[in-house]
Amino acid sequence: MIEYPRPGPPRQDRVGLDRLDLKMDEQTLEGFSDGVAIADVTQPDLPLIYVNSAFERITGYSRAEVLGRNCRFLQGADRRQPEIAQLAEAVSELRDITLVIRNYRKDGATFWNELRLCPLRNAAGTVTHCLGVMHDVTVHRDMTEKLRHVVAFDDVTGLLTRHGFIDRLADLSGEALAVVCCDTDQLRDVNGTYGRAAGDAVLRELGQRLGNQPGAIVASRLVAGQFALALRVEPCQGAAEAAVAALRRQVLQPYALPGATVSLTITLGWARATAVTEQGAAGPGDAKQGDAKQGRAKQGEALLIQAETALYAAKAAGRGEVRAFDPAIERNARRRLRMTAELRHALLHDEFVLHYQPKVALPSGRVIGMEALVRWQHPIFGLQTPERFMEVAEDSGLIIEIGAWALAEACRFAATLHRRGHATYVAVNVSPVQFQRDDVAALLRRALAESGAETGWVSLELTETMLADTNSRTADCFAELRRMGVGLAMDDFGTGFASLRSLRTLPFTEMKVDRSFVQNLDRDPVQAAIVGAAIAVARSLGIIATCEGVETAAERDRLVAMGCPVAQGYFFSLPLAADDLLWLLDNHATLPVPAEPAHADMTGGADGSH
Repeated sequence: MIEYPRPGPPRQDRVGLDRLDLKMDEQTLEGFSDGVAIADVTQPDLPLIYVNSAFERITGYSRAEVLGRNCRFLQGADRRQPEIAQLAEAVSELRDITLVIRNYRKDGATFWNELRLCPLRNAAGTVTHCLGVMHDVTVHRDMTEKLRHVVAFDDVTGLLTRHGFIDRLADLSGEALAVVCCDTDQLRDVNGTYGRAAGDAVLRELGQRLGNQPGAIVASRLVAGQFALALRVEPCQGAAEAAVAALRRQVLQPYALPGATVSLTITLGWARATAVTEQGAAGPGDAKQGDAKQGRAKQGEALLIQAETALYAAKAAGRGEVRAFDPAIERNARRRLRMTAELRHALLHDEFVLHYQPKVALPSGRVIGMEALVRWQHPIFGLQTPERFMEVAEDSGLIIEIGAWALAEACRFAATLHRRGHATYVAVNVSPVQFQRDDVAALLRRALAESGAETGWVSLELTETMLADTNSRTADCFAELRRMGVGLAMDDFGTGFASLRSLRTLPFTEMKVDRSFVQNLDRDPVQAAIVGAAIAVARSLGIIATCEGVETAAERDRLVAMGCPVAQGYFFSLPLAADDLLWLLDNHATLPVPAEPAHADMTGGADGSH
């Protein structure tokens, strides 16, 4: 705080300054790099009585031009700034204030002034003057604005970024609108075929089409080839659907490139603002804070997330699909996230176990092998079969770790079986995700070495859905596994579309006929013909045919008559925990047996395929 009084000699360029008694003398004020101005609040219109040299340098005005004037001239005609009202209120209340205000130099150039205003009191405690310290923050402000522009706008299309889009949605709160998300499925193909510049041209054209769509309020490029559009729609029934359909027709029109025309498959998902109003409103915490803007931004982000959720559902249904937001999708997404966390916890805390369903030779009933089936011993819900968690495990990538554990555990159990004198093998289901992302042959070698099991004691079962996408890497892995002596079984034969081709081109040792063909085999001649043909194909190829899901003696007898060599199913045994299976093998040479051993897993699938 500047204290006074101390008389000083009067000067023409310091009108009234002689009335101040400054301990901080003028020489000190002149040394400031920030502008300093002092106004007399006891005079009408608060005239300036002092400015320092930095004030002259920043504003371009000389002392002679400003002394005796109110400093409002620095705002020029730009009087609608909210900061001006804040400044006037602080002066009238004679209190400190710091704010950033837009000012104008003498030559008309804009500059941003970070102004600190504080009252000066005389010895009696009465405010007689105001001291203003002016700091030119134009460079900082310009840099901030540039950074804000980078954050808010996409440099390729000129559209808003995700951040900018959400901020704009906050200003649209309460309007009847829909947010549409679309994804250009072939952007990578365009970039790879025609070059990145062509891909950018397609993105710009798509952005323009979105912005020119009737009812369009604001468009955004979210990421890569994914866009969002806020559409104003009528509140009547079917208006949003019609608007989305019109948008889809527009964006599917061909895109012209230099020397080529391309058509893109575009997938869309959308959500209406009413869903946010009902479900995504700001909570009590927001109301207490009084941050209405933040609350509206949260609603806008919730609406965008719902549209994205619908887009992901559309993409899951297939390229080019359209889906509206369904709260059930959101609930399912939350469930999947929760289950992903629980599966990760289960891996860390050894909650997974293997149960085993015997495979028997027909007609003797002798156990020649068994299928290892993953179970999750959930701490609350008990024993869970893969139908409950396998899809989430594959989507999250956790199947890689679960599959590696299952291979190692199956090898350990195979070694235990042979130490107990049971010359059987253990078959393990391998996920397509694991084959695509892991070196299964190397993984199995390590598991065999650590367990002491031999390669002939383990077999891998593969579904037809995986075989449909067989590539050279997968084929090489199959060949390596066969060189190791590991058996390969085609699981669920007949339910896919790659069966015969895969049997012809890949080195399988076993074909497992799906249980859907075995049910009612003794009463359905069509089923019997299909199963008979599958057994004949396997015999001609020199591989084993195993029929799954055998549940009755009549089905077993019919398979024996047809020459089926191996079968599995509830008729012989349910999937069993390791200890129960060892008890069964130690006490019974053939299956089925008159009574089930204790602790049988009653939750396993009848076909033993999961």
